[in-house]
Amino acid sequence: MNNRRIFKDSFDLYCWFFQVVAVLCLTSVVIWLCLVPKNPIFTIVDFSFLVFNIKNSSLHSGNNSVLLNVEIFNPNKGMSIYYNDINFALNYNGLVVGKYSTKGIYQGHKNITRKEVQMYIVDELFWQEIGSRSINFVLVLETIVKFKIFEWRTKQRGLKYVAYMNNVTMSNNGTISSEKIVKLYHKSLHL
Repeated sequence: MNNRRIFKDSFDLYCWFFQVVAVLCLTSVVIWLCLVPKNPIFTIVDFSFLVFNIKNSSLHSGNNSVLLNVEIFNPNKGMSIYYNDINFALNYNGLVVGKYSTKGIYQGHKNITRKEVQMYIVDELFWQEIGSRSINFVLVLETIVKFKIFEWRTKQRGLKYVAYMNNVTMSNNGTISSEKIVKLYHKSLHL
């Protein structure tokens, strides 16, 4: 009878210990999931070409540019983001034909920030191609971010986003006939 009592007491102790460990594990998983930051979401909400005369290639100058309106969304609750310079590059046929860099910004949690980006493009082939037919090009965005979780800041993390712009054609006044809203997709970038 005494052995049964000791066995029951030790079984109760093991059950209690298992319950405490299970609750601690579940609590730590929930806290970890809440504190893992999500990457920001970049979306091109509008873009157009600022061109003086698209059909006459002799009038092309260094003032021809692409105008992008970019929306940056921080999807994190309670976590803000510090951005270093945000670098934009426009690639056409494997060559970088336009670049632009914005200064670093701070973005609060669940916030949307809009940036206007104007890339000057002097590549003559790009303007001749887009003036005569539809083209495909790639917009690349790179930045380095730090997340602020309460008063703690994470280490720097490099982010790279890419948008593939397909079948873009331009009218004489610089408007385009492609999608106006384009989401940039995250690619890995190592520091």
